[in-house]
Amino acid sequence: MPQSLRSDWNRDEAFNRITTLMRDIFDVDIAAVSLIEGGRQKFKSIQGLELTEIPLEDSFCRATWREGRPVIIPDAEKNDEFEDHLLVTKDPHLRAYAGALLRTSEGEAIGTLCAIHRQPREFTERDLRMLENLAQMAASEFELREFAYRDTLTGALSRRQFLKKFEQLCRIAEKKQLQVSVIMLDVDHFKSVNDRFGHAAGDEVLRAIVAACKANLRDFDLLGRLGGEEFAIALEGSSQKSLMIAERLRRVVSRLHFKFDDTPVQVTSSFGVAAVLPEDENIHAAILRADKALYHAKSEGRDRVVISRDLGGEHRLTSSPNPCTDHRLAP
Repeated sequence: MPQSLRSDWNRDEAFNRITTLMRDIFDVDIAAVSLIEGGRQKFKSIQGLELTEIPLEDSFCRATWREGRPVIIPDAEKNDEFEDHLLVTKDPHLRAYAGALLRTSEGEAIGTLCAIHRQPREFTERDLRMLENLAQMAASEFELREFAYRDTLTGALSRRQFLKKFEQLCRIAEKKQLQVSVIMLDVDHFKSVNDRFGHAAGDEVLRAIVAACKANLRDFDLLGRLGGEEFAIALEGSSQKSLMIAERLRRVVSRLHFKFDDTPVQVTSSFGVAAVLPEDENIHAAILRADKALYHAKSEGRDRVVISRDLGGEHRLTSSPNPCTDHRLAP
């Protein structure tokens, strides 16, 4: 699962309902649904304990995560692994634990669901089945949100989420007096790939392009699919910096190799770059300028990067398949 998506998995009411249900069903002091990433356990919802995240090595859920299956600890004071644990020997003096993994429909472990009590207690086979069912509910809820959040084919942000996060980025950048730019990307002659080799081939091309772009962007840069073969990237930095990033992405895409029906295939892409200007009323003004620059890139031969002329005299970088470059103002 992409890291950027995991970092944005914020608390909300749906997961609070699950932890409330857990406390009622199991009659325990603490219930939690959490995401595990980068060696940390981040709580989607936790009731009965004030925590937002904790190192996994300090968590009871490390056992569930390590074992890859449900774990029951009736009394932590009598458990070799946890008898000296600070959560046991000191406040809140935790004793009983039952945890299950959250797994996606593809089987990927993404987090845990756990019930914890301050007194020793046994968990029955029925309790364990219910715990696993609740874990499946929590994982399914997460996947529903992922599908709304991400384009399911490529893993890029959905159009709605990209625009939302682009606006957030601009607000943060304005407070910090930082520049923000947007890059529009369109796959050249994409229809011909679908027409010649079928939509499965086209899907493979789009997935590969997004993966290649992500590998050459920072984790906090925003990459969204706006529709069809058109994508957008929003990032902190001047338009000149974004220009060079777009050129790097253009070269990366041009180096991708595919083989469909025993036919070697290469694709190229065109880019338009624009800065978000102080006088812009909203992000759509910058997107429109970048889209116009993209149109010029397509109309002048494709496989090139064009920067908007609405940038106080900055120049455009035009790249051709040779590859050679020249510097001219966009029309």
